[in-house]
Amino acid sequence: MTERSPWMGVALLAAPTLCVLAIRFSITALENVLKEDLVAQAVIHGLALLLGIVMFMRYRVVADHEFHRSSAIKNLSKMYQMEDRGLWSKGDSALERLEMQARAPTKGRAGIRMQHRMSGSVADLNKERDELELKEGDARMDIDVHVEGVATIVDDALAGETAGTGDSGAVSARAEASAQRRLATELAKQERVRAKQERNAEKAALKAEKSEAKAAKSEAKAAAKAEAARAKKATKAASRGTWATTEASTEWAGPATTPQIRSVNSCKECDTVNNSDTAYCSNCGAFL
Repeated sequence: MTERSPWMGVALLAAPTLCVLAIRFSITALENVLKEDLVAQAVIHGLALLLGIVMFMRYRVVADHEFHRSSAIKNLSKMYQMEDRGLWSKGDSALERLEMQARAPTKGRAGIRMQHRMSGSVADLNKERDELELKEGDARMDIDVHVEGVATIVDDALAGETAGTGDSGAVSARAEASAQRRLATELAKQERVRAKQERNAEKAALKAEKSEAKAAKSEAKAAAKAEAARAKKATKAASRGTWATTEASTEWAGPATTPQIRSVNSCKECDTVNNSDTAYCSNCGAFL
């Protein structure tokens, strides 16, 4: 066995005690309590020392091939010592008890079948059975269960046993019940598959409806945007036409101004032209 580092073992041995001392010195209230209670202090340090010893013992030996080999040799030596002391004599009584349980008669049809098989010899087990010549209409030949064309064939051994006991009706009932159970299982399986297919179809239809609704909504939004754009363009065009018409009417359709024709009087003295509302000549001052 490989020995590990002794210094690491010493460190593991002292580690719990050092941790306890560090906790005591870091927490003042705990240190005061432990100083007054010597029993608690001894218990805590004793547990720390015990934990360090356990860590040291688990670390000092490596569980390698030699360790497992020595453990196996120790176990074998214990078994050899027990065998030498005669403790294995209890195995004979255990074998006798098992033999008694095997020889005990089993109740029911299984017990009858087992007694029939155990009554012969080993050669009887290897011997081939006699061939039976059965007619076509014999009930032991086959059992027809009319369930969707399924026919259950019972082997010759079961037919022979049922012929001896006269239990063909019970075998037929069991075969029919088995066929009914298989049919019910198959129908349940088909029903589950059909229900799963229906659920998948419903999910696909719902998904298609959602996609169609989403497409219709997007188309409606696009149409509304296009209509709004067309209306905006029409409004801009109308406003531009109104402005041009107003400007043209302001420029060209304004009211025509006619010059006012004033009446004049000429002075008789100097022939100067004066306004008609003037009583005296502006040049010579004569009365007009």
